[in-house]
Order: sequence, then structure tokens, then C-alpha cells
Amino acid sequence: MTDAEMVQVEMGHDADAEHHAGDDHHDTGMLDHHDGEVAPAVAPAEASLTPEQAMAAAIAENRATSVIDVLGRLHPVAAHFPIALLLAAAIAELMLLVRPSIGLEVTSRFLVAGGAAGAVVAALLGWTAGGWRLSDRSETLGLHRWNGTAIAALALLATWLAFRSERRKALRVVLLVLAVAIVAQGYLGGEMVFGPNHLGLR
Repeated sequence: MTDAEMVQVEMGHDADAEHHAGDDHHDTGMLDHHDGEVAPAVAPAEASLTPEQAMAAAIAENRATSVIDVLGRLHPVAAHFPIALLLAAAIAELMLLVRPSIGLEVTSRFLVAGGAAGAVVAALLGWTAGGWRLSDRSETLGLHRWNGTAIAALALLATWLAFRSERRKALRVVLLVLAVAIVAQGYLGGEMVFGPNHLGLR
């Protein structure tokens, strides 16, 4: 199946959903405001589009409208780097805990510092994408927003600890918390993109 055909199928699903909503509207006996008759369900135009037309429509609909819009759309891309670097730092510290002579201290510092820088960028882009407000109507978005902000703050703390050898135990605790928070953040992101119970575990 080509990308254009996939877009056409998705539009077809949306059209079916709207059509069924129209059927429900009809069944409940909702009346037209003008003549008192039941308003017929109207199938959306997208249902008759060819794959190429559907693709062109999707591209036009998703076209960026401003620089801020573009920056917000970069959030999913930027989020992958701190995830990888901070989790790798946690693994490096675990290896150092098991075998101190392995000599990964410098590597760990590099991973933590790089992950922190990436986390700050990803958090800023996330705020740009979600809007600069302190509360959200969506509970999932609110949790994702503040968990991501906490990850960035903890990553900065981890960087400070990583460059102080006497605070290695504290660093490991922070990295453990970060690992859990990052996994939770990935789950929340999946809930936002794919919908509730996207893993099918509930």
C-alpha cells in the first residue's frame, strides 16, 4: 500500500465515522431548524477522493503556518536524543556500579550532559507545540507537559552531579528516577498520538 493509499484509507475511516454520527443524529429524531424535517446525513467529500487527491489534501492541511508552528513540530524529533542519551547514561552508571574498573566515568558525563542539553531543547519545543500555558484541558497533555519539564530539570541536576565524583550515588539515584520518568513520558506521548490504551493493556 502506498502512502497516498494509506492517507485515503484514513480519510475513509474519518468519513465513515462522520457518516455513522449522521445516522445517530437521524435516529434520535433531531429536526432541522428551518423546516422541521430531519436533516439528512451528508457524506464528506473526502470519501470520494483518489489516493493522489487525498495525499494532496493531507499535505495542504498539514502545511506549517508560522516559524513557531515549525518549531513546535520539531518536538517529536528532538525528544529522541535525550531519551537515548539519558538512558545510555543510566546503563553506563549501572555498568560502573557492577564493575568500577571499566572506566566509563567520562563517557557517563558526556551522555548526561548531552542528554540534559537535548532534554531542555525538547522541553522548550514541547511547550511551543502545546502552548505556553500552565494548565491543559487534556489531562494526558498536562501530565506530558509537566513530566517533560521535570525530566529537563532533573537532567540538569544530573549534569551537575556527574561532574562531582563525590556525588556519584546521588547521580545514580537521579538517573534511575529519570529512566522511570522517560518511560512514563514515552507512554504519555503514545497516548496522545495513538489514543487511549494504545498499548492495549487495559
